[in-house]
Amino acid sequence: MYRLDREEFVRPPYMYLWGVMGFQAGFLNAFGFLACGRYVSHVTGFGTQIGVAMAQNMPLVAIELLGFPLFFIFGSFVNGYFTAAPIENHRKPHFNVVTGLLCGLIFLLMVLGGLEVFGHFSKIIVETPDFILLFLLSFICGMQNGCFAVLTKGSIRTTHLTGISTDIGTDFARLWLSDLSRVERFLTQKTNTCRLLTFLAFSVGSVASVIASQAWEYMALIVPLCTSLGAFVAVHFINLAMDKKFANK
Repeated sequence: MYRLDREEFVRPPYMYLWGVMGFQAGFLNAFGFLACGRYVSHVTGFGTQIGVAMAQNMPLVAIELLGFPLFFIFGSFVNGYFTAAPIENHRKPHFNVVTGLLCGLIFLLMVLGGLEVFGHFSKIIVETPDFILLFLLSFICGMQNGCFAVLTKGSIRTTHLTGISTDIGTDFARLWLSDLSRVERFLTQKTNTCRLLTFLAFSVGSVASVIASQAWEYMALIVPLCTSLGAFVAVHFINLAMDKKFANK
C-alpha cells in the first residue's frame, strides 16, 4: 500500500530521482567534512571511531561521536512516523511532509551558516556549534534515507554506499549464476542500474560539494536545497499517482 513496486521505481522518471537524491547525499556528506571535518551521511565509520575513542580513554569524544548515529537514527524515526507507521496502520503515508522537512532544514542551516551561527567555515577545531550543524546534517540524511527506502520497499537507499554495494554484488550473482525468468531478469537489471546510478551520483555530488563549498562556503547549501525542492515536487506527483492508483482498486 502506497509504496512503489519494482515495476514502477525502475522507470526513467524515478531513476532520475534516485540519482538526484544520491547526488544530494554525496553533497551533504562532503559538505559536513569540508565544514567541520566529519562525514554525516552514514553511521558505519562512527562505530569504529567510538570504539577507538573508548580504547584511547577519550569518553567525551566517544559521547560526541555517538551523536552522529543517534541523530541519523532519529531522522529515520521521524521519517517512519510519517511514512512507515501509517502504512503499517493501513493509512496514507506522508512522504511529502518528509521531503518538505528536508527543504526546510537545509534552508535553515544555510541561513544560520550565513549568519555565522556555526562560526567560520572549515575550522580545524570542532566546537559546540559545529556539532549542532553536523548532527542536523546527520538527521537530514537519516530522514532522506528512510523516506526513499520506505517508498521503494527497501530496494533503493540514497545516503550511503555500503548497502548499495552489497545489493549490487548480490544481484550480479543472481543475474550471472541463476536461471531467472525473463521478467525477473529485466527487473533485477533495472534495479541494479538504479543502484549504480545512485552510486555514481553520490560521487558526483561530493565533487560538486568541494567546488561549491570552496566558492560559497555555507551558501553552497543552496545546491542541496534546490535538489530537495525538486524531490518535494516529485514526491507530490508520486502521491497523486498513488492516490489515483488506489482509488481505481
